Amino acid sequence: MKISRRSLLAVPAALTLAGPGLARAKTGAADRARTVIAELMARAPFPAASVSVWHDGGLVWSEAFGMADLEARLPATSDDRFRLASVSKVMTGALVMRLAEQGVIDLDAPISRYRPGLPVAHQNTTLRQLASHQAGIRHYIPRDVDPAAPGGAIDSRAYRRTEDRLAIFINDPLIAPPGEVMRYSSFGYVLLGAVLESATGKRFPRLLSDEVTRPLALASIAPEVRGVPVVSRVSDYQPVYPALTDIIRCPPINPSYKWPAGGLLGAAPDVVRFCGALTRPGYLGPEARGEMFTVNRARTPGGGNFGIAWEVDTDGQGRRRAWHAGSIVGGRSIVMMLPDEALAVTVLTNLGQIDVDPLQPAQRIADAFLA
Repeated sequence: MKISRRSLLAVPAALTLAGPGLARAKTGAADRARTVIAELMARAPFPAASVSVWHDGGLVWSEAFGMADLEARLPATSDDRFRLASVSKVMTGALVMRLAEQGVIDLDAPISRYRPGLPVAHQNTTLRQLASHQAGIRHYIPRDVDPAAPGGAIDSRAYRRTEDRLAIFINDPLIAPPGEVMRYSSFGYVLLGAVLESATGKRFPRLLSDEVTRPLALASIAPEVRGVPVVSRVSDYQPVYPALTDIIRCPPINPSYKWPAGGLLGAAPDVVRFCGALTRPGYLGPEARGEMFTVNRARTPGGGNFGIAWEVDTDGQGRRRAWHAGSIVGGRSIVMMLPDEALAVTVLTNLGQIDVDPLQPAQRIADAFLA
């Protein structure tokens, strides 16, 4: 079913507010943030957007806009779960630092220590290189999405074992020796997840639960499992090209091959609570938090400035910033932190395959709450 851009713009927004937290927000901050989201949804046909802000130890604002399901005319709420896309990587990064703090893994040891039998090209790669996109592993290529490729497109295959996930890329040539250059790679995070499984003897969903979602009480965040119903789950949409005047519901996909890289579901308040836990002592020690937000320089510049999972830079006012954006079938996402201001913003949407930069709206929302 196609839904026109005109009818979409006529859909009223629905919202859920974080009552006690909202009272703590500075006067006018939420209104300015609503304006940012209204402008974002006017530029691109996002059916729904969910936004949450954390500041100074608590959730200060959370609101949802638009429709979680257009066909059913179901308004979005802040409890709704979206595809997190590559925002999933920052949670895998936290998992890495938790295990490093516990002495379960050594970030600078060859990954062959934990997962013997890898192809020679990967044996001396380190977990730090994987987590900071310096392992020389490729990102997506046309073959991955080709229905005529052996086994079909990777989003439609069945994955019964971790080895099935690794088979997508593990024997492909490296684009550079490990540590040489920084090149973004979701498949580097797929391998990272596999190494963590071998080091702990636990599958990735159990690791995520044990070390991230359960300690932080993030009930909405979990790997997406194809065919398993999820309560408060938005529907996923994609634009009809080239005019972008219509959108359609996405076909089903199987993101289990990339759980550590981009296969999680979650609600915006839980995503921003996760970020809040990284701005203060408790969940991670000060050394681990500092290491997470320190850029790991490659021998050859280029490809971004990544610490452990997070891209690290400064905003227009010179404040230290850590962020990660994501794009997936049926979703576009952003999480952005200003660690020294103890502030975090997340924006989740249920429209994928659209070229919209979410960092600028997230920055404007952060500025609104710091004004």
